[in-house]
Amino acid sequence: MHARMVIATPKPEHLDDLLGFWDEETVAHIIGQHGNRGFFLFAEAANGRVVAVSVWESDADADAAGPTFRSHMERVSGYLAAAPEVARLDVAVASAAALTTGSV
Repeated sequence: MHARMVIATPKPEHLDDLLGFWDEETVAHIIGQHGNRGFFLFAEAANGRVVAVSVWESDADADAAGPTFRSHMERVSGYLAAAPEVARLDVAVASAAALTTGSV
């Protein structure tokens, strides 16, 4: 399995806007994509960061979701203090429960 991780730093006044957009828009699109095994959104209020992790059956599945990802990042660009960091990762260990529900 593979994962994509996005670390974003929203402008302080836009943390709730960014979280709301991802909750209302991004999750529905991502979990509907072929090969998606889950999506997690973490907020780190102390440092004003948001971390999103999507888990995919294959690299090809994650790549196929690229246009959706780019479109969503363009739509939230005004909320961000800087360009987000994006990492492609291999899932080394996961609990079965985290990957069997389809979403959180």
